[in-house]
Amino acid sequence: MVRDSFREVTNTGWLSRVGNSFGGMAVGAAMAMVSVPLLWWNEGNAVRTSKGLAEGERAAVSAKADAVDPSLAGKLVHVTGHAAGKDVLMDESFGLALKGYLKLRRVVELYQWAEESKTTRSEKFGGGEETVTDYSYTKKWDDEIHRSENFKHRTGHENPEPLFKGKVFISRDATMGAYKLPEFLLESWSDLKPLPLPAAEVLPASIKERAKVTDEWLVISAKPDTLTVGDARVMFEGIAPGSASVLAAQVGDTLEPFYTSQGTRIARIASGVKSKEAMFAEARSEAKFFRWLLRGLGFMAMFLGIAGIMSPLKALAKVIPFLGSVVGAASGVVAFLLALCGSSIVIALAWVMYRPLIALPLLLVAIGSLVMLIRASGKINLTAVG
Repeated sequence: MVRDSFREVTNTGWLSRVGNSFGGMAVGAAMAMVSVPLLWWNEGNAVRTSKGLAEGERAAVSAKADAVDPSLAGKLVHVTGHAAGKDVLMDESFGLALKGYLKLRRVVELYQWAEESKTTRSEKFGGGEETVTDYSYTKKWDDEIHRSENFKHRTGHENPEPLFKGKVFISRDATMGAYKLPEFLLESWSDLKPLPLPAAEVLPASIKERAKVTDEWLVISAKPDTLTVGDARVMFEGIAPGSASVLAAQVGDTLEPFYTSQGTRIARIASGVKSKEAMFAEARSEAKFFRWLLRGLGFMAMFLGIAGIMSPLKALAKVIPFLGSVVGAASGVVAFLLALCGSSIVIALAWVMYRPLIALPLLLVAIGSLVMLIRASGKINLTAVG
């Protein structure tokens, strides 16, 4: 592994830091305001999704894959059967042809320069700040394309245009028994398995002389015995023909998304034979994860926003480093409690509209956070007076 390092040191005066903090205050206010509709929308969407899944599970009917039942037209059906592509998936760049496969993915990693930076800050008496940023440049394999024109120190770390990029190939003529499998379902199907690398004799002449197999990768290098920036390595994944399970609306002889009265969408495909109950359980688990993820993002946006609003206080206090640290820690605690209180209130009010019984515990959390904040403020005032 090759690594280059550079260090940059900058100094910022107290007045400049105070001025910059007002910019942070504006950004913080924007973040805090954005967090409110995000949290509100997330709770409403969670209720709609939950009701939609319950409605879908009640409405879903089992259908046989070997024949399309006209009486089920427009209904949400649960179908299991043998899924296969009638066409041939081809990655012509590597001479790969797969018959019957439903999905093929080319995974590409590039040997390239990657930039990493680490910043440390130290306080100076009088409110100034010294910022030290260390940039390091490492040659490594990565599936993310690192654009060297965005590097801080580009000279000597230029990455050429990629030889190859990742790509997904989807069957245009896939079926599951008598049903046609639409592309949108296959696109969402993520159960890909590693595939054998293409044999050397099928590789196009343009890359055959530059290709070699290393572990599970096919490496394409300008110098086969030496790694060079710009080299690529490739592997393949796919979904082979086999049993599958689908939840979707029956439309003619194909399958389309089913829309509930809540406006939510149900359309799922999975490998193997899975019951209707199992597929709905997976959908609920995914919805729960998404719900908590957005709750966390909303809380963090509110916390960072409130901290940004309070940043001028911290900057003003930093004229004395110790005082700045105390004010910074105190403002962090206050921002956390306010964010906890604020996000809980937003979530609780949103749930009041949908499920009042669940809103009560959230309101108690919000009130408890507010009480803690008031008590903490009282202790700080008493300490200051003392």
